Amino acid sequence: MGSIGKILAALVAAGYLLACCLLAGMAIVAALGFIYPAMDLFNHIQPVLFLGLLALLAGSPVLVRFRTLRALALSIAATGFVASGIIYVPELVNGLVPRTAVEQGERIYRLMTFNVFGRNEEPRSIVANVEAVDPDIVALQEYSPGVRSVVHPLLSETYPHFQYCAGGERAFVGLYSRLPFEPLDADACSASIMSTDRTARIIVRFQTEDGPEFSLATTHNDWPAPVTRQAEQFATLGEALSTVEPPLILVGDFNSTPWSYALRGFVGTAGLTRHTYNLPTFPTLWYYLRDWRAMFPILPIDHVMTRGAIAIHDLRTGAPSGSDHLPIIVDFSVGREG
Repeated sequence: MGSIGKILAALVAAGYLLACCLLAGMAIVAALGFIYPAMDLFNHIQPVLFLGLLALLAGSPVLVRFRTLRALALSIAATGFVASGIIYVPELVNGLVPRTAVEQGERIYRLMTFNVFGRNEEPRSIVANVEAVDPDIVALQEYSPGVRSVVHPLLSETYPHFQYCAGGERAFVGLYSRLPFEPLDADACSASIMSTDRTARIIVRFQTEDGPEFSLATTHNDWPAPVTRQAEQFATLGEALSTVEPPLILVGDFNSTPWSYALRGFVGTAGLTRHTYNLPTFPTLWYYLRDWRAMFPILPIDHVMTRGAIAIHDLRTGAPSGSDHLPIIVDFSVGREG
């Protein structure tokens, strides 16, 4: 190997070692995120950490020619890979558990929850998507006035029961249903654009003629940083849900991945069961090179959770319809409590 070759090999090895240290360090910090909330932020990029460290492990025998540096890179990457795997793999495995089978004669409801993107340039495609899926209930987030002005007149023809909220950045949520419902006291929904509420939630009770009644809640949380704001929003939502009688289904954009200690803590404290495993929904669009461009979603930040006698029979993603999220479509049934 010539002197130039040795220099290049050394630079590649140094860069490789730096990448191992960076990803492994973030993976270890993420695994220890229960110690301090800010450390938990790294859990939201677990797919990048897990797959990145796996690639570094696989590539080190080829790209790092110096035996000592190769051993060091392998040991660092392996440590990070194990730390990431502790968080990432259980979620992967849980997603392989089969759904509850439908019993004969059981009443099945279909629900679509969808962050439609407040700047959606194809609002009519949202309506076409809903019509194709044909859900009984539609929960919308980022349901901005501009999108609503096009969507509402079309959806309300099929869904005569509806409610929508306005206000701050995450307060634009909406609910459409073929089934009649009544808003509950835990509802926090202003119809005024002048509202200063940063977030909103719709919480309603359905009373059906051919089955048990049930509650539904939908909301849109902020990004996980700052962590104090996220903690406050989860606490407020949990307190509101504590007054709601089961069966309850909670859907929406939580801007939090399932690997996060914050989300897992909220689910446990609220007595909920999360059903969205291995279901990335964001981002399908990303702004770069001065335009919104298609992306492959890697982050599961939209969720479906239940409490009480609700069985989930099928859960899948749908078409983006001009949004930066994929919708989630869920088929469920409601049993009697007790």
